[in-house]
Amino acid sequence: MKFRVGACALLVCLAGCSAEAPDTKFGDQRGAASTSSRTAQRLPSVQAGRDTGQSIANAPDRGELIQYKNKGAATKREGAYTWFPVAISEAHALKAVVGGIMTIPSPDGSQVKLRYERHVEHPDGNWTWIGRVIGGDQKQEAILTFGEKAVFGSIPQKTGSPLNLQTRGSTLYVVQTDQSKVKNPNSRSDMMVPPAAAFRSQLLAAASKAQVSQSAGETKAATPATTIDIALGYSAGLRAVYGSQSATVTRLVNLVDVGNEAFNNSLITGALRIVNAVEVNYADNTTNKVALGELTGTTGTAPVTIPASLAPLRTARDQYGADLAILVRKFQTPENQGCGIAWLNGSGGVPIDPTTDDDFGFAVISDGTDTGTDNNTYFCAVESLIHEVGHLMGSAHDRDNSKINPDLPSGGTNLLFGRYPYSFGMKTTAANGNFYTIMAYGDDNQDFYRTFSNPLVLKCGPADNLPCGVTDQTDNARSLNQTIPVVAQFRDRVVPLGVVANDFNADGRSDIYWRNMSTGVNDEWHMNGLAIASSGTVYVEANQAWKVVGTGDFNGDHKADVLWRNFTSGQLFIQHMDGRTILATSGTSNTVADKNWQIAALADFDGDGITDILWRNIVLGTHDIWLMSGRVPRAQQFVYHEPNLAWKIIGAGDFNGDGMADILWRNSSTGENYIVFMRGFVVQATSGFTRRESNQAWKIVAIRDFDGDGIADVYWRNDTTGVNHLWKMNGTTVVTDTQVYVEPNQAWKIVSSGDYNGDGYADVLWRNSTSGQNYMQLMRGAQILSASEIYRVPDTNWQIMGGDRVPAN
Repeated sequence: MKFRVGACALLVCLAGCSAEAPDTKFGDQRGAASTSSRTAQRLPSVQAGRDTGQSIANAPDRGELIQYKNKGAATKREGAYTWFPVAISEAHALKAVVGGIMTIPSPDGSQVKLRYERHVEHPDGNWTWIGRVIGGDQKQEAILTFGEKAVFGSIPQKTGSPLNLQTRGSTLYVVQTDQSKVKNPNSRSDMMVPPAAAFRSQLLAAASKAQVSQSAGETKAATPATTIDIALGYSAGLRAVYGSQSATVTRLVNLVDVGNEAFNNSLITGALRIVNAVEVNYADNTTNKVALGELTGTTGTAPVTIPASLAPLRTARDQYGADLAILVRKFQTPENQGCGIAWLNGSGGVPIDPTTDDDFGFAVISDGTDTGTDNNTYFCAVESLIHEVGHLMGSAHDRDNSKINPDLPSGGTNLLFGRYPYSFGMKTTAANGNFYTIMAYGDDNQDFYRTFSNPLVLKCGPADNLPCGVTDQTDNARSLNQTIPVVAQFRDRVVPLGVVANDFNADGRSDIYWRNMSTGVNDEWHMNGLAIASSGTVYVEANQAWKVVGTGDFNGDHKADVLWRNFTSGQLFIQHMDGRTILATSGTSNTVADKNWQIAALADFDGDGITDILWRNIVLGTHDIWLMSGRVPRAQQFVYHEPNLAWKIIGAGDFNGDGMADILWRNSSTGENYIVFMRGFVVQATSGFTRRESNQAWKIVAIRDFDGDGIADVYWRNDTTGVNHLWKMNGTTVVTDTQVYVEPNQAWKIVSSGDYNGDGYADVLWRNSTSGQNYMQLMRGAQILSASEIYRVPDTNWQIMGGDRVPAN
């Protein structure tokens, strides 16, 4: 199932506007590259990648998300829950991404309106709409996840408990909750402390002898990324509840997106990413503590035989490079004894060590509701997963409920610390706000906030204006911002993060596209590090008026496509590629006949995973952006005006890590360098000068993420001395300036860059313009890991396309 909504997860209302650099004029003149009106507008953001008419939420859009069936009457009541069968319009949700408002009727006939905040897309086609109720309780969020066979989520109300969207088999429901009849079964002892380092090797060695499926030995290289890759195992019992594998995965996506929204609410730089979900034939009716011991291979004090039924999850973790592995089961009470359990890595203030603590990167959670022997309805909150993940990353409970021995009073020598002295959740008294945060255990009369404790977040308490933490005492957010980069090093990344430049076959490695400027033959080399995995001819275009002006993913399939421009007519043509196969969806794009309009950069300016086009008029200094969809722009708009033609666009990259490409300028007279931070069409106020390099012998030859931190860096070459330097960037700040290499022979040119070995770090490709030799350096930051000549192409009519700089066009 492939489905793209088409706008980035952080996309907000983008209208045409301009900003002014300190000594440039980003004014209001309108450009000429656009082929239709460029009035200020909210960006259309819908990409049809799967037919919504074939999804379970296939109701037509009649102005509301849901339509009640059975004349609005409930069809079943289970304890505290009343179930209303409904039809859901995914089309309405898609429209609400564009229009900004979602309308939802309640069972009592009232209506709530939700204001769109953002949405999240997933490679498997699941996507999540996130917003808040207009004029209502801002503590509640709408987090609605749409899949092919299921919809899950919460619908906030102006007052009272939210409604829930649930899927059971082929039926969709709105579920109403009677809060007087529900109880939270969470156990105050849902943390297990990993054994001391000296004892671990003995335990795990014993466990490996007893287990059915052993973990593969791995080298865990340091990776500074803040994305935690997770593997999820779900029980057959859980799949039976939701009716299918597809529906169950949609549920898991919803739980993860709830967790990521909690990060977002808490000012935490980090995200969970599902890299694999697999069914396991493991029972639902054991305690979570027993399940965690069997998943890990130890109780913390003694080895445990790992059952064959859990081997698929452990294997998936190894195969897909997941930092964490989590078992999700159908909730049963009292059997599970709570909604989850996890290892508290970093407990007692001990630093988290990726080389040892990855062995304790496991958690178990329960999902759903159940009726207890006391006839009360018990439920597991959707925050159960992110709560247990918090433990895995060094966060403890609130101080009242974080105990070394759960049977003894809290505090004093029985206080169980997390990684830092402030790694505690927030729970207050009635006089101080009467609320609790994600890692805390609240009381029945307290308000819950989907936030990790953070004194910088001022939205807790009755008036939503109290700090959600206490400085140096309860600050899970600060703690997580410190531990997430460490936990992200538990395993080497296997599943590529985002779109890899010039990756034509979607294997997570950059490839090389060649064009013969004499014969018009075009070839591709599919790369595997320093080796050419395969090569072959793609296409022949003998008409040399047609030139390749760049490559990018224009249809969102994670495979590089080829953008051509006819230098006589100005016609654009996009070849959608699948490896070396040209897809039938290829064809002409718009024509820009005025040759003064040149393509200045190809990059994803709105974060939707699709390459966009930045145009510059080399006479007027005006600039337009085309936000692309397949072959044509779905929106196009004048962006700004820079009449000083000494300012040149060098390229584009994400310099501030917000998922949207920014623009790097260099002044060819003064050597000044300036970064324009973009969000779609909008120039951000944070744009500004970076370090000046007055010596014009220094040329920028690559803009890529060389150190794997999700931020573009700048690779320089001095075309006089042959010295090469790397600027590690953070916004406009040059964090480090490191000499990488010296190549005095100016016949050697850096002609392209990309991640040729799929390790998450950019590499560089050299070509000798005299001999035709080609040489690749595999990089990790400013360090050259390995290098080799790959294959000589002595005919210099062969040129490499799709490099970092767009050729003059």
